[in-house]
Amino acid sequence: MIRTGLNDNSSWKTELIQRARRQPAAMTRLSGVGVFWALLSLLAAVGASFGFYMPYWLQGQLNGIPVYFGVFRRCNYPRRTFNDEFEMVEQCGRYSSFTDIPSLWWQVATIAVGTGCGLAVLIALIAILAICIRGIISPFIARIAGVLQMCSGLLIGGGVAIYPHGWTSMEVQQACGNLSGSYKFGTCTFYWAFYLTAGGAALTLITAMFSCCASTPKRDRPYDDV
Repeated sequence: MIRTGLNDNSSWKTELIQRARRQPAAMTRLSGVGVFWALLSLLAAVGASFGFYMPYWLQGQLNGIPVYFGVFRRCNYPRRTFNDEFEMVEQCGRYSSFTDIPSLWWQVATIAVGTGCGLAVLIALIAILAICIRGIISPFIARIAGVLQMCSGLLIGGGVAIYPHGWTSMEVQQACGNLSGSYKFGTCTFYWAFYLTAGGAALTLITAMFSCCASTPKRDRPYDDV
């Protein structure tokens, strides 16, 4: 009877171990590289999005007052008064409508960078949640996230790259000494938000390379030591 009890107990333990080993591999956790990937993804997404929103991409001057242009916003602009004169309004704002953006290239850049930033923020939030909640990111999903991050970085970088095509617009030429053109500064210069957005695009592309090592399958085997 004692021998039978031992056999039953051993059989029970073996069954528990086998059940634990049959748990789905989807219950994964982020590796050390994965945690770095998540944090770097968040940094890249925040940097690119903040740079995209701010109007400090290009700096010029109009009537002795600094003028700044983004893709869909600008700071300090002339306004016609009731006396049919012009005055400088020293404040920042976005264009009244999408079609008011002074260049078709800037409209394209707005769509490209905006879409890329939205995608980057979505992937970054999922990656951050995966640090705290196990099972969100599997190796396959991590690779998909990496592909989406690559697309995001290319969209943001593409928008940044075509932005200088819009320097042929009248608004930019007025602020750049009527010397600006496609990829020609005139008297204007790049400003910090342009570099921040471009840096965010580059960092997003770099983070995509870490995604393949972000998730390490690890089965829960709580009864191995029974």
